[in-house]
Amino acid sequence: MKESRYPTEIKQQRRILLVVLLLLILLCSRGVFQAYSYWHDELFSIGAANASSWHVLFKEWILPDTHPPLHLTLLRLWVGMFGSGEIPTRFLSLIPAWLSLIAIAWTTQNGGFARQIIAILFLGTSPLFSLYAQEVRPYSWTLLFATVSVGVMTILWRSQQQGPSVHLPRVNALRLCFIVSLLLLSLSHYFGFFYALTLLVLDVLRGAPCLGRRRWGLALLPALFAWPLLHVLVGGAGGGRTSWIVSQPVIGVFSTAMNGAFPAFPAAVVVIVLAMLISAVGSQRRSRDKDRGLQLRDSVRGSSEACWLLSGAAAFLGLISLIDLVKPLAVERYFIVLLPCFALALGDVGQRLIASGSPYVRRATVCVLAIIISMHFWHSREVLSAKIYPLQNYKYLARFIGEAGVCRQGCTSVSAKKHRLVPYFDSIPLQRVDPEGVNGFSAVMLPFVGLHGDKELIQPLLAAHSGASCWEPRQFTALSTFIVIPESAHVRPQSFGLRQCVQSKHRDA
Repeated sequence: MKESRYPTEIKQQRRILLVVLLLLILLCSRGVFQAYSYWHDELFSIGAANASSWHVLFKEWILPDTHPPLHLTLLRLWVGMFGSGEIPTRFLSLIPAWLSLIAIAWTTQNGGFARQIIAILFLGTSPLFSLYAQEVRPYSWTLLFATVSVGVMTILWRSQQQGPSVHLPRVNALRLCFIVSLLLLSLSHYFGFFYALTLLVLDVLRGAPCLGRRRWGLALLPALFAWPLLHVLVGGAGGGRTSWIVSQPVIGVFSTAMNGAFPAFPAAVVVIVLAMLISAVGSQRRSRDKDRGLQLRDSVRGSSEACWLLSGAAAFLGLISLIDLVKPLAVERYFIVLLPCFALALGDVGQRLIASGSPYVRRATVCVLAIIISMHFWHSREVLSAKIYPLQNYKYLARFIGEAGVCRQGCTSVSAKKHRLVPYFDSIPLQRVDPEGVNGFSAVMLPFVGLHGDKELIQPLLAAHSGASCWEPRQFTALSTFIVIPESAHVRPQSFGLRQCVQSKHRDA
């Protein structure tokens, strides 16, 4: 009888892994074919991708923006090939999200099956992952490069301990992958840039197994700082476009990071759990002389990795806290760069505890991890449902205006920036007005189209125009888009599926 190439247990594990990956890919892809409306931030990306030339893209979009150029550059190339529809543009974000799952599966394949499954499930069920896997913004690309960087780093850490058993060509290939992923991470988001610096310092402190030699870290610094310095000197790094961020110094940064990575749990609970994990790591390291067998030695090694990964995350948060004292930057979604670190740390510690030999410890570990992952899963479903509801329905409001013809003679708007409203409002005549710069709200011509951040204008407009009414499309964030039409308009918005604006029912996404 022909012998099986792989043991039965290995085959079963690979089947389980494949099923888990497919399920997580389907989870983060839910609703993408509904072509639901872009929301405000996504419209910025689409407007940039439709710039008339590369010169205009960099001068009017990338240089004044608060983010590095990688995503908008890729998006422009993508839109040139596949168009600016909701489905193709969101696939440009879904692809790196899928690759992130594959990358973390690949980088954890030699650390134990429990470690691999825990890391994949934590990353794939994370609400941040689900929410931004379809977002036409740079976050899924940032996640991909962070996953590759941290994952390859752990592989090279282990290869350092294995010594000559690892082939040099493979090590050199992994080192090249690490360096390239750091560079791309720094070009995808400025939190990615700061995290790339953190990983670089962390590797140097470990003896530079990922760089090869410490002095190569110094050689890499100019490449990492090239774009940020150019952006500051030429574009001002976004100027005042971060003025909307309000952050409480130090404590606020740590709280925001924990709420981003573990939104289903209070930040204090997360800190306590992480402290308990570190204590478990220390306990294992003290008892390593009593451990026997390859599996337990791997678990000790993994525990050490978890300690280093969490130390790197703490150092990164400390760096952001210092910067935040000068310029507030802490936003929950920006901390998506830490998801791979937490996923691998939980996987490492989970593998160590499951391999401890104690049935009680194994059952307790499985229960704790099951609670974390299940809470993440249900929260992910909620945030993704809100997103595809949709979050803000620019698309349907523009469709109503076009089909009802309420703007044939023109409409007014505070947000009438045509380049920011592509592709929904590019053919609708909107006149930009400033209610505070005219003779009161009675001088504002109706219909008035309200877009992102204009809900406070509803009551003054209704009070100034007798008989006027406010209508909004079906959307999760109430009053994020609306239209105020005069009494003389012979149109029935409810027949188009719109509903009257009710500010008391406002919900924040």
